[in-house]
Amino acid sequence: MKLILVVTDPTADDQPAIAKAALLAQRTGACLRLFCCDRDPRLVARLLLDPGALSAARAAFMASRRDWLGGLAEPWAAAGVTVEVESVWDGPVHEAVLREVGLCKPDLVVKDTHWHGPLRRGLFTSTDWYLIQDCPAPLLLVKPAPWNERPRIVAAVDPGHPDDPGDLLDHAILEAGERLVGVLDGELEVVHAFLPVDPALAAAAPGMPVAGLPGRVDGPEDLHRRAQARLAALLSGHPGLASAARLVEGSAVDALPEFCSEHRADLLVAGAMSRSRLYQRVIGSTAERLLDRIPSDLLVIRPPPAG
Repeated sequence: MKLILVVTDPTADDQPAIAKAALLAQRTGACLRLFCCDRDPRLVARLLLDPGALSAARAAFMASRRDWLGGLAEPWAAAGVTVEVESVWDGPVHEAVLREVGLCKPDLVVKDTHWHGPLRRGLFTSTDWYLIQDCPAPLLLVKPAPWNERPRIVAAVDPGHPDDPGDLLDHAILEAGERLVGVLDGELEVVHAFLPVDPALAAAAPGMPVAGLPGRVDGPEDLHRRAQARLAALLSGHPGLASAARLVEGSAVDALPEFCSEHRADLLVAGAMSRSRLYQRVIGSTAERLLDRIPSDLLVIRPPPAG
């Protein structure tokens, strides 16, 4: 890992994303890049200011943001972490972050997130939702609680998913989990949540992997055995993980939060696949729905590029 991009929140008093990203930077030798996107609405369109004065006022505003970032960077730089700061007059935030990701090509993007109450669930316009869908780099969305000294990491896999031929995304999730365990001296568990339902119904509901095969009727024990076999085949390429694998019955958006709570997980590693915008707006993604339900942080992994 060479570069970690941290999306800061100028409206927040605490910045847990910086602390956790800095720990990763210390352990890997990566450079930390603190990024702030902000705009002062008072300076968006001031008819009484000439263009030169308006430009100067905006420059002064962004300079204050850079000074603020410098203050956040100072203790970590003193601890030996290489830290860069960047502030931009831009928006919306997710678009600015994606532009910055395109420019600096980070190995990891880290951002604070907050528990969304029930009334906010299903509002697919948040910065987090857009980043889950579109960020090409691994995205770590962190909550305020600190990690345990030996973090408990859960890798959520779905072997045999029709949208993941060759289980490429699952292998990427497992590799990310293994890297984190090595960096943080943590513990890794692998979980496959499956729901034995009719394939036509499963295709219409995200987070409900198909356990059976079209054209045949299997009992619960057959479905469980088949899911177990797919999980074992996936883990055959990851020595040492078989004993850490768990098969749980239920939809991913229900079973995974329950598992993370029971096992006091610090971080859940999950995958996100690109889907049509219409599909996203109507149904949403499993990763986004998990974000509101899990008590832990969420690391979102995208499929590796084709070829």
